[in-house]
Amino acid sequence: MSMLHLLISAGFLAATPASYDAQEAAQPTTDQSETIAAADQVTIVVEAPATKLERQRELKKMVTEIFRMPRRCRTAGTFFEAICPKIVGLPDDAAKVIKARIEENAARLGANRRDPSAPCIHNVLVEFVPPEKGEPVDWLTYDSNELSHLLSYQRIWVLEEEDPVRAWNTIQIRSADGIPIPERSYSRFQQAQNRLRSTSRLRNPTTTEIRSAAVLIELVSANGKTLQQLADYATMRALASTGEIDADSIPAAQTILTLFQDDAAPEGLTIFDEALISGLYSKSRNAPPKRYYSSIAATAANMELAQAQP
Repeated sequence: MSMLHLLISAGFLAATPASYDAQEAAQPTTDQSETIAAADQVTIVVEAPATKLERQRELKKMVTEIFRMPRRCRTAGTFFEAICPKIVGLPDDAAKVIKARIEENAARLGANRRDPSAPCIHNVLVEFVPPEKGEPVDWLTYDSNELSHLLSYQRIWVLEEEDPVRAWNTIQIRSADGIPIPERSYSRFQQAQNRLRSTSRLRNPTTTEIRSAAVLIELVSANGKTLQQLADYATMRALASTGEIDADSIPAAQTILTLFQDDAAPEGLTIFDEALISGLYSKSRNAPPKRYYSSIAATAANMELAQAQP
């Protein structure tokens, strides 16, 4: 609320002539009139807290902005095998801490669909790139061997990142029976499925498996970050097909994905982050992406309400 303080000094009153008109004294000076006019123009808007449904819509919009959308009629990619990370570019002690944290996240959030204690082949690479490799824009090109398995639009996703990170997934499309479908054969497979009466709008005839993930992080930019922050950031980029946060936007919820943009970034996975990973891996692998997004938003909203309760 604006408050107008009119200060009248004793000296001013002493200098007032005997013929001073009281009615004139009641009239504000020019400066006072401008101040009063400005005060009258102040508008105070009181907004009620967002309802649960409104909050879910905000969070769903954020989910759709973070996810790298799969092609039409495809599902959101997830790992089928147990998560088996490999950390490169850090001292052994630090690498072990990050590896253990990623494994812990995968187990706690339900991302392991296979026994993680069995011998595994590394399927998550987290590499800290030293300064001698140049800037992130120098690490990869459209024709780099590392990106040769990606489609053109997926390579653009990687190359257009602005954070000091480059991340991508290697995926395999499979039929409902688990049979791999080569990319060049997918359109023919889809046409055949569309002729079947059993095709459902609630279930896709295919699943998308993440076979491996790579997260390259500029070593210089990692300076000052905790090992937990780096491990949790890698978790978000590796276990789901997520992109960076738009630096010009304000996210609807806190997320570790702002690690390289915000000096006050979260210390680890947030409510939103945990809802995203756990929601992604708890749904049917055949579910359309929109069902994932709605479920994740609802889970995050419920977790926020539970945390807010005394």
